[in-house]
Amino acid sequence: MQEFDLVVIGGGPAGIAAATTASNHNLDVLLIDERSTLGGQIYKRVGPGFEVKNSIKLGADYLRGEVLIKSLTKSNAEVMLETTVLSVEDSQVIVVTADNKYESIKYKKLLITPGAYDRPVVFPGWTLPGVITAGAAQSLVKTQRVLPGSKIFFAGSGPLALAFPAQLSKMGANIVGIIEAAPRPGLVKSFRIAKSLRGNLDLIRDAFFYQFHLVKSRIRIKYGRIIVSANGTDRLESITYARVDKNWRPISGTEKTVPADTLCIGYGFFPSVELFKILNCEMSYDESRGGTVVQLDEWGSTSLPNVFGAGDGTGVSGSYVAILNGQIAALRIAYELDKISEKTLFSLSKSIRKEVNLRKKFQKAINHAYAVKSGIYQLASSETIICRCESIPLKDLLPIIESTSDFSVVKAYSRCGMGLCQGRNCQRQVSALIAAKHGLDLGKIPGTTPRFPAKPVLLGQIADSSIRDEKYFIDEQ
Repeated sequence: MQEFDLVVIGGGPAGIAAATTASNHNLDVLLIDERSTLGGQIYKRVGPGFEVKNSIKLGADYLRGEVLIKSLTKSNAEVMLETTVLSVEDSQVIVVTADNKYESIKYKKLLITPGAYDRPVVFPGWTLPGVITAGAAQSLVKTQRVLPGSKIFFAGSGPLALAFPAQLSKMGANIVGIIEAAPRPGLVKSFRIAKSLRGNLDLIRDAFFYQFHLVKSRIRIKYGRIIVSANGTDRLESITYARVDKNWRPISGTEKTVPADTLCIGYGFFPSVELFKILNCEMSYDESRGGTVVQLDEWGSTSLPNVFGAGDGTGVSGSYVAILNGQIAALRIAYELDKISEKTLFSLSKSIRKEVNLRKKFQKAINHAYAVKSGIYQLASSETIICRCESIPLKDLLPIIESTSDFSVVKAYSRCGMGLCQGRNCQRQVSALIAAKHGLDLGKIPGTTPRFPAKPVLLGQIADSSIRDEKYFIDEQ
């Protein structure tokens, strides 16, 4: 069995920064990621078979990721790609490798940087072909250089509603419309954002260029509007949106329909907390950071000894904060393993902490300006599929929800959350329905507990191939 000073799970900004920092301080480091390339969602690389001749043409995010990944490759950290983490137990990470081998890897310290995934939004027609998340569209563009459609409509909220349509448009995409659920920031919110600009001018510069491109391309963002339905028979043909009230509930009579063959949904992200839950780390709820988040101290330590967390998987704060928190956690781990002194720890982390505080102040102002409202959970009709894995419509869930406020009971009676995604797409929606019906706080609705395996895996990948005794098998004769 292999053993490392530090095992890092997740090859996004936080994981790469942490692995590099730890390796540079003489730790024996292993970085594990399930994808074929490093970078996570934000710094995703082009797919196999593509050759990058001019990185500048791929945009600022690609360049930032390139610098980050090069720093890792120059270190002594080991990297295991196309490797799925199934569980963590007894100071061991249980994985299935790229060649379908089931392995256990021992660690002294564990850093979990699993990233986040697109917030699923349930509305009539959301399962139609042509309706995709912003993350899925980014994967097509970044890894395959393929536009998701010929008439693209974007519905979302926050910085993504500005950045991603502009990025697609620069690649030649035909953007037929953009709607932002939040109202245009007024004087109070604009002043709050302006107060947090120090240390974040690079983000403001990016936003300015995105806005400039959209204006130049005559692509207008319509504020205070939300998606109502995706329309079509076999695939998306048009979308309908409407104005919203202060809680993002559609206002009847304001609906408008626009022809489109692609609808990109970008209403924020949920942290991937499955591994933290498997380990039974202490959790809390913060809607502004994506909902359920792991509790960390100032160094990224969880409630368990030797287990740390960093990045958007611990609460959505953006790639810049993820990198910085990854570095801080790595420095703390190096100190706890006697690789650096306490004086060095505080000396090296001081400037990083200062930048983290400035970045978080800006992120907090943005979160306040574009806070998700309860109306986002009230878009489904009775026929709308809530659990797409098990094809369960809202009308089948409502009688169960009326009788219980326990998500586990709803799951047991309906199979909602038992499919391939294990509730990643439907759990928050069902929890919101429970909260609304029983007058509860959404954050107080306990979700399900992830179990082994944390990600879907073929039985053949985890079966013990050494078992050949006939008593374990049924006689087929």
